[in-house]
Amino acid sequence: MLSQRSLEAFKTVMVTGSASAAAQELSISQPAVSRLLKTLEDKLDLVLFTRAGNRLVPTEAASMLADEVEHAFVGLSMIEASARRIKRGEHGAVKLVAMPVISSTILTDLAAQWCSARPGAELELNSMRTTSIIPMVARRQAALGFVSPRRATPEVAVLTHDYFPYQCIMRADDPLAAREVVGLADLAGRDFIGYTSASTTTGRILDRLIAQMATPPRVRVRVHLSTVAQGLVMRGVGIAIVDPFIAREHVERGGVCRPADIEDGFGVSVISPVGVPMTAEVANVFDLYRELCRPYLKQ
Repeated sequence: MLSQRSLEAFKTVMVTGSASAAAQELSISQPAVSRLLKTLEDKLDLVLFTRAGNRLVPTEAASMLADEVEHAFVGLSMIEASARRIKRGEHGAVKLVAMPVISSTILTDLAAQWCSARPGAELELNSMRTTSIIPMVARRQAALGFVSPRRATPEVAVLTHDYFPYQCIMRADDPLAAREVVGLADLAGRDFIGYTSASTTTGRILDRLIAQMATPPRVRVRVHLSTVAQGLVMRGVGIAIVDPFIAREHVERGGVCRPADIEDGFGVSVISPVGVPMTAEVANVFDLYRELCRPYLKQ
């Protein structure tokens, strides 16, 4: 097994450039630093440094190894920080990972409320595609994942599954703003912001419905994210069908949204790793998410 002290000597020499400077930094003798480096080279069967006068010049192998060693020491620092929090009676960060539209809307509301109520607590919120979220949760690298509709697997449990009604968004001066509900027929011939159907559930739903229309809308731009669709609507490119979370953001920016008469909804599954008991903090996050979802489900 590699010696942490040898790795620490290597890391310090990489920063300082010499064994003498590293020795001063580590409060040990220069020969001790040299012995630690020799032990590491022997263990790894790699030449890590060459001499140039009084300086140690890293080899290509050392440069490649340095990043991994840095990551290891960051991990050790995180362990030490976690130990200090545990000693103070605090909990570690609750790690969440979600689709971009969820992380940038309802989960930012959740984070603000949760952190305000728990000044000493920490939340980690990552954003990525569903295909990346599922293996991350399965590997127990996140407590909760917020993904497009999924079934349970031996590694991942589905805690809840909801369908949120789609909304049609437009500018305030659009004729459809006078409607209470926007149906598919109202989209006929209109400039429309579509989605890349191959990579989004919403895109597949809308493409299927549009294909059945006698007079479909004119798809001017296709996007992956509803946040981009919302920006294009505000710039007058066309109208769009979006999830209710982005629709709320659209209204807050001065736009108008109306319920879309579409049977399908925007689906979100909340997943967790199988075999990991839910802590009180994670349960609080999940309960707050459910509470924040209710107004959208009632629309």
